[in-house]
Amino acid sequence: MSCAFFCHRLSFCCRFRRIHKSPYYFKIFNQLNFSVAAPAHLCVMENTKSIEETILTYTSAWNETDTDAIRQKIDQCWATNGTYTDKITDTITGRDAITNLIIGSYEQMGPRSFKVLAEPVTHHNSGRFRWLAIRPEGYPIEGMDYFEFDEQNLITRIVGFF
Repeated sequence: MSCAFFCHRLSFCCRFRRIHKSPYYFKIFNQLNFSVAAPAHLCVMENTKSIEETILTYTSAWNETDTDAIRQKIDQCWATNGTYTDKITDTITGRDAITNLIIGSYEQMGPRSFKVLAEPVTHHNSGRFRWLAIRPEGYPIEGMDYFEFDEQNLITRIVGFF
């Protein structure tokens, strides 16, 4: 039987590579020789980064201080024509623009640490995730980003709220 069959029957979503936490599902997957620990398995999306990985890559780009390191991460998670906007930023488009925004925010705010607070919630190529930015003096800023993504799980749009 195909992976898609088992993915459907066991509530395993190939697109997002999530499984229910029940030991029953782990037992079935182990009997079928599907790897539960490793996200890549026998499905069509095997070579595609999960949206969770994409969001983690995106937020980790905000923790970088080097332009090349930021751009490398943006290239991994951002669609060529991806857009970004928030309450203080007009809509910007493209990888260069988001890279420059990250660099500019670092120059304005100084060092800070971004982290995702909860797993992204997604449906129909859109979703949201909560994040926390902490500055060295301990001042926290909590926010939420609405995002859209394409078939390769690259971000095509982010609207930030904080």
